Amino acid sequence: MAEGAEAMPCAPTGLLSSRFRAAGEARTARWYAAYAGEGREDALAAKVGAALPAEVLSEAFCPKWEAVMKRRGTWFKVERPMFRGYVLLASCDGRGLARAVERLSFPVSLAGRRGRALLPVEAEVQRWLEETLGPSRVLRASEGFIEGGKLVVERGPLVGRESRIRKINRHKSLAFVELGQPGAGFLLQAALSVPRKN
Repeated sequence: MAEGAEAMPCAPTGLLSSRFRAAGEARTARWYAAYAGEGREDALAAKVGAALPAEVLSEAFCPKWEAVMKRRGTWFKVERPMFRGYVLLASCDGRGLARAVERLSFPVSLAGRRGRALLPVEAEVQRWLEETLGPSRVLRASEGFIEGGKLVVERGPLVGRESRIRKINRHKSLAFVELGQPGAGFLLQAALSVPRKN
């Protein structure tokens, strides 16, 4: 770890893959997690994105989710980091990315580092996030209703993904979505307004 870098806590359980990219695997961009520290995610993503060449980094971003809040009787939306303290780095070359990060003049701690190799974000998690985040890299709020004890999402990125929702909090307009391998995954917060229940 570079001098001056703070100790990196473990990446959220289930976020990183348990295996490295196979030698013959397609050269599509995979996502890798880097520790930024809470509140510094956007700054680190911009700094790394500007410092690394396009050959090893196609994108550096902080995925966010749109939270719905009520203050003084008024509802409003605010964007919050999806993985507090982490940014995601998209690259087709994990080893090249790791080498380039080592040469940076500022400290960057990569999660899932195993010697010279680097564990990517779990493929299923990356696929789900690519489908739901959109180009702005924000998981927008969804809206639905409960009918006959069953949740139906009618608007937003969670449409058709009800089976992944493990828990909802109607008062806070919040859903907990299960991602990753069954039993080894994690719960992700997402805004879900459920104004009616039949």
